[in-house]
Amino acid sequence: MRIPVILILVLTPLLLNGCATYKRINRNEECEKVIKNYNRMIRWQEAEKASIAFVDKKLRPVYDKTAESIRRRGVTVADYRVLAQECLPDKLKAESTVQFDYFVMPDNRMKTVTDHQNWIFQEENPTDPDRAEGWKLISPLPEFK
Repeated sequence: MRIPVILILVLTPLLLNGCATYKRINRNEECEKVIKNYNRMIRWQEAEKASIAFVDKKLRPVYDKTAESIRRRGVTVADYRVLAQECLPDKLKAESTVQFDYFVMPDNRMKTVTDHQNWIFQEENPTDPDRAEGWKLISPLPEFK
């Protein structure tokens, strides 16, 4: 009878620690996936869709205004490179540095802009049903001059 009680006492902390580790690894993988998908959408001129999917609600009006300006001016993103990326799921934040190659017609010279992106992980909040759990961008679009 004593062996099962001791076994439970020993295994419970291991099980709880394993669940926390799994959650952290899952958030890290999700972070990398979100950053990749967001930058891919910017690359394919889908900033308005990226706003809905990835941008924090408080930043959206400013972000949407910049996205509209980019679309109106005819900015075409030719390529992007992720220079650095750090996901910190324990601290609920992430950072990435991305370079976008772009041009604005009728000038067909390629230009490059560096975007320093800041991300936060928003946990589900029962008092705010509109707030979905996930990684959200909290930095504006770069200026494509």
